[in-house]
Amino acid sequence: MDSTVKTLLADTVRGLLPAPDPVRRHRVRAGARKLVDCNPWPENDDATKHLDVAKLALLRLLYLQQQTRRAAIAGVDEAVVQLARSSVEVCVLGVYSLHETNVVAQLKAGYLKAMSGMLAYLVDEGLVTKDVVDQSAVAMGGAANGPGVWAMADRIDTALGSTEAVSLYRRFYVPTSTFFVHANAASLLRHVGKDNTLSERPLMPWTRRSALHVSDACVGTLASAIAASEGKPFVEFEQYAHAHMALTFTPMAVAMTQGLRRSVQLSQLPPLLRTVRDLRQYAQSPQAAADTPEVREARLREGYDRIVQLAGFDFPDDVVRLLGDDFVTRVLDGIAEHVGETAQADTSGG
Repeated sequence: MDSTVKTLLADTVRGLLPAPDPVRRHRVRAGARKLVDCNPWPENDDATKHLDVAKLALLRLLYLQQQTRRAAIAGVDEAVVQLARSSVEVCVLGVYSLHETNVVAQLKAGYLKAMSGMLAYLVDEGLVTKDVVDQSAVAMGGAANGPGVWAMADRIDTALGSTEAVSLYRRFYVPTSTFFVHANAASLLRHVGKDNTLSERPLMPWTRRSALHVSDACVGTLASAIAASEGKPFVEFEQYAHAHMALTFTPMAVAMTQGLRRSVQLSQLPPLLRTVRDLRQYAQSPQAAADTPEVREARLREGYDRIVQLAGFDFPDDVVRLLGDDFVTRVLDGIAEHVGETAQADTSGG
């Protein structure tokens, strides 16, 4: 069997096979629960610290982790996904709280704005005036939009000099919102199957096991961040998070695999994977560095066209062209950057 196919199958099997870790999960949950030492909750906002918010978020994460597992056992796919999505959101909020000392005021302002919206029906019914609702919000500190998930993830990565929070947001929060939560073309088309036949049971562009791994990883991520901020042991939490995240497929990867399964014949899979491998090896090779920009571009476009042909993507021609232009440009930029760094290193060494 082709080594590329073997590698793909190995990675796929690892993500699909059960990964029971009840003993480790119990130990991590017990350790994370001990970090939540802000009981009783402060009586007023002035006494509430940003670290308290992170710990309260961890307590909710532990609950969501438990509920995600129960939903998976019951086979309720939509609930599993939405609970995992909530875990991502709470995890981001919790880590954000460790880096934003003003988070209590931000959350309070967001809460007051949400409450104003929820009480708007009283205005519609003529039970109170809008001025009363607005003045009440002002009296309690003023209403404003709370921090959004993207803004929080970006703030975390800025503080840590990392890309992990934004990656978590883009890889899991955005696609689960699109495919499962919001009413849009993507969520509606899940009910359109092969040969355009309609089904009451929608397609599942994710896996329950990946949703469980995401929920577990979020617990480990936030527990690790809280423990590290307090100078407590955090390595086990961190390793637990990394182990589960490594076993996770993204919804987009699952959706694309489903599309490939419908369009790619088994005999086409080895040459498709070899083409992807060859392009990757070329981009990192001395040959790419030695080639002129024109030769590089021609080589990359040839490989991209081959991938499109073998994969049989059912995309409009304009979309295929735009994706191809973006792919070629990004790879060319990466090669040029590598060539420049190598030349600079050679000059410094000389």
